[in-house]
Amino acid sequence: MNLKEDYHVHTNYNDHSDSNLTVKNVVIEAERKGIEIIALTEHVRESSEWIHNYLNEIANCKKKTKVKVIPGFEAKILSDGNIDCREDIARDYFIIASFHTKYYDKAIWINALKKVIENKYVNVIGHLAPESSFQINTEEIEEFAKLLSKHDKIVEVNAKYKRPPENWVKIFIKRGVRFHLGSDAHSLSEIGNYASIIKLIKLFA
Repeated sequence: MNLKEDYHVHTNYNDHSDSNLTVKNVVIEAERKGIEIIALTEHVRESSEWIHNYLNEIANCKKKTKVKVIPGFEAKILSDGNIDCREDIARDYFIIASFHTKYYDKAIWINALKKVIENKYVNVIGHLAPESSFQINTEEIEEFAKLLSKHDKIVEVNAKYKRPPENWVKIFIKRGVRFHLGSDAHSLSEIGNYASIIKLIKLFA
């Protein structure tokens, strides 16, 4: 839980980030803020056509900075537990898997989460929390914790959505689940900004 690391940063390769959130500007801002490691994790789909240009930009910027820059993607968790990302991309790059669709069905959600935890190409589970339409009990959280540890998945402490829930974090810590910080930045000011999750961060003290 290093405050000088940010493992979830977007760019303007999507249609809802600030227009000045270029790869170059992200890296410059990270360096200005004293961030040591940054992961660029743009939203990806199997149909994404910008991947080559995005990776080239990252490669060029990596040569000009002291910041460790990790090229990666955030992939949507599908209802069957697969991710919306080409296998060759998932295999070769840093991957955050996150729910971006509400399924309104606890069984579907649980099955999808378990399957994605078992996915050997997924590195991180992003902004993890249950849907508002159902509750997850302690026994189920414990089961997720065991699975996360078994498959050596990292759980992101997400500043944008203030997730996971505090009780989940406490159980995961006890079970030895690994964590790191992600701002989920969609603007330059959000990079490395963890003010919204200080309470969660203090659980690791």
